[in-house]
Amino acid sequence: YDKAIQICSITYGKSTTHPDIATLLNNLGSAWNDLGDYRKALRHHEQALQMRRSIYGQTKSHPDIALSLNNVGDTWINMGNYRQAIDYHEESLQMYRSIYGQSTAHPRISGSVSNIGLAWHHLGDYRKAISYFTKALQINRTLYGQGTAHPD
Repeated sequence: YDKAIQICSITYGKSTTHPDIATLLNNLGSAWNDLGDYRKALRHHEQALQMRRSIYGQTKSHPDIALSLNNVGDTWINMGNYRQAIDYHEESLQMYRSIYGQSTAHPRISGSVSNIGLAWHHLGDYRKAISYFTKALQINRTLYGQGTAHPD
């Protein structure tokens, strides 16, 4: 990914913000997360988030911005900062709801709801966690059906 970012920087210019570069930064963050280097993961996910906000607008709802918010939240969970994770996942959830609809069943909405539940679980507020997990389950059942086998 680092080589791809270098190539994009040469192609688009060093100081250019471009969706391809933001995607590569996001992918690097995910790879560092998988390797357990959460500081590097956070740095790359935050750079992707900053670039995406620069591209699409600081206050505009966009799926790529919501994804970056989610990924920063996931990294905070991995780092043990669950309250920070909740903030990012709640912002991601609100953005997904503004994009897909407040009451629309969508996999990204379910994922954000579940991630908030996971953070509350880690904080020891099991009732709040159960509430969020139940909401995510309801969304998934709406999406995939009651008896349908699905990995989510």
